[in-house]
Amino acid sequence: MDPLKQLNITKRGVEYVLKKQLEQLKGYKFVLTLKVTFTKMTNFKENIKKTAYFNSQAQIILNEKDIDLRQAKEEILNKIAIWISEDSGWVIKSIDAEYVNILKYEPLKGSSYIELPTFLENSSKGLINLKNKDNKCFMWCHIRHLNPQAKDPQRIKIVDKNFVSNVDCTGIEFPVTSKQYNKIEKQNNISVNVFSLENKIYFQSMLLKKITIIT
Repeated sequence: MDPLKQLNITKRGVEYVLKKQLEQLKGYKFVLTLKVTFTKMTNFKENIKKTAYFNSQAQIILNEKDIDLRQAKEEILNKIAIWISEDSGWVIKSIDAEYVNILKYEPLKGSSYIELPTFLENSSKGLINLKNKDNKCFMWCHIRHLNPQAKDPQRIKIVDKNFVSNVDCTGIEFPVTSKQYNKIEKQNNISVNVFSLENKIYFQSMLLKKITIIT
């Protein structure tokens, strides 16, 4: 009958499941859910029941250090408290089930040169698609920002390679993942906009300022 006690009792078991899944999936999102049955007496002295599900926000797990159930526990307990307060008279009859829902997660990351979709190739859209032959597309986009070119800006030129030393990529792994954006920004004193494109719909992954990269 006590959601806090339920979550504390299952904590080690849930952590074990999350660690085992990390070995298989390498990265995933998880949501913790409690199924709770409530009961209350009506004015006609009838005992009625109602079942509700309370979910935590999805958390991203990329390594064991990310496994921390405190946030999920607090979110669920807060939602239960709000649910009870919004309709007085309900009390918890039972905790019926606890679920750990897991979805494979693949971090957003760059790659080598990929042609733009036809509808984005129009030069009037102002997009520069660097034709790199390595996995350092993020770095070359940064260099193009530092070294603008009026003619063939999509080509990586000899003069661009002279700017490599102006970009601090210390500790950065290529292709770059979304978890490294903050590090790149701090090391280079820049801000970055990153957008994703799916079915011709833009999704802004980071709301920052200067360099724009479309993945």
